[in-house]
Amino acid sequence: MTSIPNSDFQAHAERIDQMVRRISSLTDEGARTAALELLQSMMDLHGAVISRVVQLLDTGEAGRASLAKLGNDPLVCGMFVLYGVHPVPLEERIARAIESARPQLRKHGGNVQLIGVSDGIVRLKVESSGHGCGSSADALKGTLEQAILEAAPEVLEVHVEGAPVAAGFVPLSLIQPATREEKDYEESAA
Repeated sequence: MTSIPNSDFQAHAERIDQMVRRISSLTDEGARTAALELLQSMMDLHGAVISRVVQLLDTGEAGRASLAKLGNDPLVCGMFVLYGVHPVPLEERIARAIESARPQLRKHGGNVQLIGVSDGIVRLKVESSGHGCGSSADALKGTLEQAILEAAPEVLEVHVEGAPVAAGFVPLSLIQPATREEKDYEESAA
């Protein structure tokens, strides 16, 4: 049995989607129907087993603790979400992901507030000290997106408001001509 790294759930899900599209495009209707029925039967069986495991574990404190631990694993989390049996509500998983990312955000001079979750879109407001460069803004957003998508792979988009934008240029209005004293200093330094 092959072991799949925790971070590879999304890659495997995309590979399965590609294979389903290939099967769906088969010209042999019998082969296409048989392959899709096989896939559906396997999905139904896996879904029933995973649902039953969650149901059995969701009794008693020890079982719920095990479910919580399983739900925090990115690979298992993805399967729970796929079959609609994740024991932790979406909003709670997102809030936990944000909390787990806060120390990293503080390193970049930022903080975050959850605005809301709707239709698979997570809206966040990021506050930054503004001392970072554009790469700091990208790091803040990347840290948040990674944490949220690991905890809630069903999220379609993470929209970050208030993330500082990297300066691509200095506006001409901010460029001031050098004063006479600055010119004298530059000439004497040369």
